[in-house]
Amino acid sequence: MPEEFGLESGAFPTPILVAALKELGFDLVLDTNTAADLTIMEEGTELLHRLQARQERPTPFGQGDPGHDPMPMFTSCCPGWMAFVEKSEPDLAPYVSTCMSPQIMYGSLLKEYSEEMLGFPAEQVYLTSVMPCVRKRGESDRHAFEHDGIRAVDNVITTKDLGMLLRFKGIHPADLLPQKFDSPFQMDGDGKGSGAGQLFGATGGVMEAAVRTVYEIVTGSELPRLELDEVRGLEGVKEATLVLDSDEMESPITLRVAVANGLGNVKNLIAKMKAGEVQYDFVEVMACPGGCIGGGGQPKGEKDSLDKRLKVMYDLDRTSVSRQPHRQDNLRKVLGRTRWREGS
Repeated sequence: MPEEFGLESGAFPTPILVAALKELGFDLVLDTNTAADLTIMEEGTELLHRLQARQERPTPFGQGDPGHDPMPMFTSCCPGWMAFVEKSEPDLAPYVSTCMSPQIMYGSLLKEYSEEMLGFPAEQVYLTSVMPCVRKRGESDRHAFEHDGIRAVDNVITTKDLGMLLRFKGIHPADLLPQKFDSPFQMDGDGKGSGAGQLFGATGGVMEAAVRTVYEIVTGSELPRLELDEVRGLEGVKEATLVLDSDEMESPITLRVAVANGLGNVKNLIAKMKAGEVQYDFVEVMACPGGCIGGGGQPKGEKDSLDKRLKVMYDLDRTSVSRQPHRQDNLRKVLGRTRWREGS
């Protein structure tokens, strides 16, 4: 957002953005990172089921067993990637995570529990997402994300849209005093998601967030180094192999992951997987170069803008109070008060 006002990436903290949105007239401002944390909890569970199936049935890959299929599980949060699967690689659909994207997941949660969370019935809640991605608009329009005529997300504006709107209204964020995010269920706290949720905006971030949680759930110990350097950076394709092991486990689990950003790189990686040249358990895909920080709804930056935005993302994660979704108090309170508690 600071780039929309001629400033460097990260020039003002996120609470200033909250204040700007309140100045525009929004009653509540919620952190999408909380929904990113929820996505990781759900997506990580899917990955664990896949790994468990592989452990329980150690048969060769390619024998039709869901735990041993030659294709990995793919992430599902990028609508550009989802459109590519639908139009160009429909045979990959069974391997895509069943999770909705963070904006749709949060919208569904808010509308389902609007009475308890917001004190209003769902039909009186108008939810606008601020997104770096123009395809998020089309995603929110899909009938699959509408229930009884109520949309999960009512409107989507991009980063550039928000900058234009603020300038039109004569609001300069740098002139405002910071305000905290509102919390779902109006709980105590600052309403912020985790550093792992923050990383969703950068290529490799979804993978890094997932690994932080899956590693600890499987081994019972925190990942020795939370910053997974192998999947960081702006390279088109990155990969890493991790061994999940503990004294309580009968045998270690080898987790092979890959990250691809930019559809050209994605196409090449898929071709290699189909040819049997490479094999993974989990693959993160972002259609835009650099991930969401390079989205079509972002300001048109300078040549090194992606590097600067990436550094800001890493700094925000590093300075977060909570850096793992499963340790995020906000999310744990939400999960404790909804149907996810019963596992449905």
